[in-house]
Amino acid sequence: MLPAKSKWSIRELDTEAAERLAQTGGFHPLLAKLLVIRGFRQADEAKKFLQADLECLHHPFLLDGMAAAVDRIQKAIDQQQLIRIYGDYDADGVSSTAIMVRLFRKLGARFDYYIPHRTKEGYGLNLKAIESAKQDGVSLIVTVDNGISAKAEIEYARSLGMDVVVTDHHEPPEELPDQAAACINPRKPGCPYPFKGLAGAGVAWKLAHALCGEIPEELAEIAALGTIADLMPMTDENRTIVTLGLKRMQTSRIPGLNALFELAGIAGQTIDE
Repeated sequence: MLPAKSKWSIRELDTEAAERLAQTGGFHPLLAKLLVIRGFRQADEAKKFLQADLECLHHPFLLDGMAAAVDRIQKAIDQQQLIRIYGDYDADGVSSTAIMVRLFRKLGARFDYYIPHRTKEGYGLNLKAIESAKQDGVSLIVTVDNGISAKAEIEYARSLGMDVVVTDHHEPPEELPDQAAACINPRKPGCPYPFKGLAGAGVAWKLAHALCGEIPEELAEIAALGTIADLMPMTDENRTIVTLGLKRMQTSRIPGLNALFELAGIAGQTIDE
């Protein structure tokens, strides 16, 4: 017999806590047991986890840097400055870019987008792409799913007269890009945002919420795609984003998503995670 490659670690169940949760929350005993194993002890927290509705979302301006980002982007829109969305080549980065494209189109911005070549340029901002942006007349670069580690590149962009708004979700380095016009990242030290597990697409979705002044439900299916593809934890806001996004995917009118459904052979079927 071949030796097992995995070692199963089964959590012990607190049966008394499960019984209390079933009684206080009105849950089926089996569901109560599963919730307790997941760490839930209070009925209100468990119900919030299960419902994953729009009331579970946090205010976007709790993200440190959001107000400054909105101000700089709105200035660019009002003055018809050229904005370049700087994305990434993975599913989360492309989803984040798509969210920004649809948002800026809705807001009447003058913009384009750029996704670096995976093998020729690699991840994140690079000096040649920044020089190209300057030559093209770009005034503001908005990064999505990257930028938190691009201190030197952002300093170079500033030296050329361009501003950079960073939206990212990766673990921040010790030195942050302090010359950015704004830097949004829930993992940033000192950021009071209560949920740190957003994908890059989730952060972009929160920026869309702040700029529009309302929850951008029409962009949730793209945010859900990025969140699932980047293997983010299905807790807190991510559950709401994915729940709403999957619901909207069933009747999606987004051409790119429908093309993916056709390619995957699931068009007309129930779309799940």
